[in-house]
Amino acid sequence: MRKPSALVVSYAFPPMAYPQSIQVPRFVDMLGVSAVVVSGEDPMERCDETIAPDIEERVERILRVPFRRTLFQRRMDGLGERLYLGWANLPDPYRGWVYRAERWVESWQWETGFRPDLLITFGMPMSDHLFGLRYKRRTGCPWIAHFSDPWSDNPFRRDNLLTAWLNRHMEGWVIEKADVVVFTSSETLDLVMRKYPSRWRKKAFVIPHAFDRRRFDPALLPPEGLYTIRYIGNFYGPRSPRPLLEAIERLAREEPALLDGVAVEFIGSMGRHRNLLQRYPVAGRLVSFRGMVSYTESLRLMQTAHCLLVIDAPAKVSVFFPSKLVEYIGSNRFILAISPRGTTARVVREVGGLVVDPNDVMAVTEGLRKVLKERPWNRSGSGDRYEKSRVLPEVERLKEFVLQRKGVVH
Repeated sequence: MRKPSALVVSYAFPPMAYPQSIQVPRFVDMLGVSAVVVSGEDPMERCDETIAPDIEERVERILRVPFRRTLFQRRMDGLGERLYLGWANLPDPYRGWVYRAERWVESWQWETGFRPDLLITFGMPMSDHLFGLRYKRRTGCPWIAHFSDPWSDNPFRRDNLLTAWLNRHMEGWVIEKADVVVFTSSETLDLVMRKYPSRWRKKAFVIPHAFDRRRFDPALLPPEGLYTIRYIGNFYGPRSPRPLLEAIERLAREEPALLDGVAVEFIGSMGRHRNLLQRYPVAGRLVSFRGMVSYTESLRLMQTAHCLLVIDAPAKVSVFFPSKLVEYIGSNRFILAISPRGTTARVVREVGGLVVDPNDVMAVTEGLRKVLKERPWNRSGSGDRYEKSRVLPEVERLKEFVLQRKGVVH
């Protein structure tokens, strides 16, 4: 049986070091298509060859379209953000890459005669979906639009009234014209689709992030002695380690013995938050920072920790499913989530972790107290729901839905 061919559009793709670069190849693998990938390429972006070292063999072809914003463009975008003008938010700074990618693809298709059975676009960045919108209008190709995050409903967006209106309409055009829309959590689907006609929900699917068991070494265990708590990832936007640091200071006053033999490590980019330690003397001695590491090293650090941290921004509800959370589940370690109610809280409870609200310092303190008293090191609940082979049937149903709907035989 012939594999369906697919044109896959994702600015983020290996070896570019984005979380999206981990999950996009995994999703494409599960779709079982012969993929021609259109991705970005910027020599100034950090790359990580360990994300998918064999990616060139796993896809039919990769068209790497160069894109780099000039210093003037970056400064103008920064000025627009400071002045709340929002021109960089239509929908994001990568829209210029899409125009270039369209020209590259048109030229390549004219030379090769390639006509895909499927089109798949991945946001973030959401500009990728603008490629899909125009390609769909030109060709009628069956289109899967994959949303790893919400678009116009994203609470981290800095839109003014005009850009909020424009992004809402661009999102609506994409969801109307796509044959299938994919979200990584039911919470994200409900948030986004509640604005649209109920009939559109029939083409909306929830496909969670998946971990690949083969990337983990079952022989790796946390060392005995020092109880190690690790946060792996970058802090950006309103996310902050402050709730954890305040909880450490409270425990140092109330039960200092609990902190004996404990190490807390932050792996990744801390940005402006590194200076926070100056305000927390005990945490300053207990907590260490380490810079960004490779994907393979991050998996090793997950498996050699006793407890893994998720720290989300304070909010009433969070619909985000961080891709690092699914890797945490794959590592089989205990998870402490400082997260509001929503997707992360639900998933962490499913796998036997502990969830506390970042808005409540007392709750964070009590959660940390419980962890340090019991010192768990592996998850008590099953995470098999998020293993790649378990997610595969859901992806196959999605593929059959879109191909049969458009009469594509494979």
